[in-house]
Amino acid sequence: MDIETEEFSDVRFKQRAVIQFLTMEKVPPIEIHRQMQDVYGDQCVDVSRVRRWVRRFKDGEMGQADLSDKTRSRRPVTDFKN
Repeated sequence: MDIETEEFSDVRFKQRAVIQFLTMEKVPPIEIHRQMQDVYGDQCVDVSRVRRWVRRFKDGEMGQADLSDKTRSRRPVTDFKN
């Protein structure tokens, strides 16, 4: 894993932790996203991803320590901004 990929993964991990914490504080997904945009700027995940993670945390699909990416067999999706 190169340094850029490692940093991206680290930012995503931190954002999931923020989403989990604010979900437990009963903060709505749109407000979680707004707060995260203020902190992470261009590196912030989109609001649909915040909603997806909130739903997973609320449904108990994700354990407390289960914030890291799962191993996948396919190539990851890359966000191209023009």
